[in-house]
Amino acid sequence: MVNDSKIMNEKIFRIKILEGADGIFEVEGLARGNYDEQATKYDKLVGNAIYNKIMWGNSPSDYSEFARKSLYDSNDGIVIDLGCGSLIFTSGVYANYNKRKLFLCDYSAEMLKIGKSRIDSRKVEHNSVSYLRADAFNMPFRDNTIQTILSFGIFHVFEKSDKLVLEIKRMLKPDGFLHLTSLCTERKLSAKYLKLLNKKGHVAKPLNSDEICRIIDQNGLQIVERKVKGGMVYIKARKG
Repeated sequence: MVNDSKIMNEKIFRIKILEGADGIFEVEGLARGNYDEQATKYDKLVGNAIYNKIMWGNSPSDYSEFARKSLYDSNDGIVIDLGCGSLIFTSGVYANYNKRKLFLCDYSAEMLKIGKSRIDSRKVEHNSVSYLRADAFNMPFRDNTIQTILSFGIFHVFEKSDKLVLEIKRMLKPDGFLHLTSLCTERKLSAKYLKLLNKKGHVAKPLNSDEICRIIDQNGLQIVERKVKGGMVYIKARKG
């Protein structure tokens, strides 16, 4: 197992963790991520403010502000960002955070490298952040070990979103919280674009916010707050 001073106490892990290149850790035996080859192009598209305003009716500041509020929602326990991507909206929030241990997790090594470079460029020295390449459906953390799970913009990618929620529930401590964003169909233009993305295989079947909340609720997490803006739903849920 890796050194505790670098990636937290090994007792929280149920799967062996290895130290990889560039200060990024990974689950032993994990295959290459699908987004590695297109990480840079993806990053440029999703980070474009005009694209977000037109297609989703949101701005990058909406995403970063939700991340900031979610991160500071509790003062205790471990935090993970599940599917953190390139941190294009969250690097500024995370770079200035040192209250709790924070794991930034993604399947793509390239996404993590881009994200790490964003935080490193801010030259903020603290030891609260670790980068971990892992599978969102089979995370290495033990049951009931995580206080806060952040998941921004990946729920709508997977057809088996119920299994994603079950994995989140497994990791969360009793009374732990999930803070999640997902694209939804309440906005007409966003719904049309989601249908197109679905046909091309980029996202799962488009859902409205009620359907998304129902999946979360039916798999053991209680919806505490919900806000829909444009084609995005912002959710806070608790493990009871």
